[in-house]
Amino acid sequence: MFLQSLAGAAALPVLAQAQQAPQPTFPPVDERSVWLVGDSAPADPVRLTARLAELTAKFDKARDGYLAGGAVEALEKRFASLLNKESCVFLPTGSLANHIAVRVLGGERSRILVQHESHLYRDEYDAAQLLSGLNLVPLAKGQAQVTLEELKLAVDEAENGPHALKVGAMSIESPVRRHKGEMVEPATMKNLAAFAREKNIRLHLDGARLLLAPPEFDRNAYVALFDTVYVSLYKYLGAPFGAVLAGSKADIDKARALRDRFGGTIYQGWISAVLALGALDDFEARIAKSHQAARKLFAAIDAKVKPNASGSNIYTLTLPPKIATGVFDRMREAGVRMQKPDANGNVDVYVNETILRRPVDEIQKLFG
Repeated sequence: MFLQSLAGAAALPVLAQAQQAPQPTFPPVDERSVWLVGDSAPADPVRLTARLAELTAKFDKARDGYLAGGAVEALEKRFASLLNKESCVFLPTGSLANHIAVRVLGGERSRILVQHESHLYRDEYDAAQLLSGLNLVPLAKGQAQVTLEELKLAVDEAENGPHALKVGAMSIESPVRRHKGEMVEPATMKNLAAFAREKNIRLHLDGARLLLAPPEFDRNAYVALFDTVYVSLYKYLGAPFGAVLAGSKADIDKARALRDRFGGTIYQGWISAVLALGALDDFEARIAKSHQAARKLFAAIDAKVKPNASGSNIYTLTLPPKIATGVFDRMREAGVRMQKPDANGNVDVYVNETILRRPVDEIQKLFG
């Protein structure tokens, strides 16, 4: 009887699940799939493999050896030029890029200022604290923007506490993933950087999604404020994994040595490097065209559009009830991914290059 009762209890969740309404399904992902959510469409293994073969055939000596030479070296040089930095290093993950950057920049000064909402503080399992003995001090809880007043207060608390400490570095995530891709305002960042220089605090930019910014964003001026910059390779550049960290030759040489110590010097990275290089060839033109297409779409539909905050690629639309009702299902049936509008008709729309896969007027019709 005891065993029978256990069996019956175990079956209850299964029966309850069976009684639930079936979840709506999307058509298979293909070359016409538009993703108005996220950084890009997920990679299709078959098409990705074909793309890799196509690019590799055109590449002279793509293969690297433990991340030295080949396409990896070409990618490092390409990003050093793109970000106007002296040198660049390939890393297997963005988490490792952030960790190594603040460790190198902090040097002997272990107090590191970060945004409370940043990936470095919230999503990296306290790796910098546990593995490098760094003290991450969070600022701007619940916000993307760090104010100059907060920075000054944090530095004052360190320097004038019971035991005087020097802040070694500050990491800024921009765009901020947890705040709809909001960038730390360029004017704000200039003020933060000026004060940081006065205090000999070095600056790291977690710019994982930096290249998704709209065309009017002055990337060169922004990046120039930082000692090191990290950019992701897999979020929207078609690589299956990887990151790059750019900065001065002296800093990147230290980062390369730490990559070895942390076991991040994988045997080969050329697969990711070749794919990322192929995507970079005209990425800036494509993402600019994507923003133009999105703005054309927003102008054509009956919706209130909240401007993207501080260079974000994410817009908030407020749809009238007649459009909000059923728009998700129309999109789903047509193979367009979008968040479901909330009860007030609000929905976040992400701009990425998949919007170019169909004419704007075709997407517009799906809004009803």
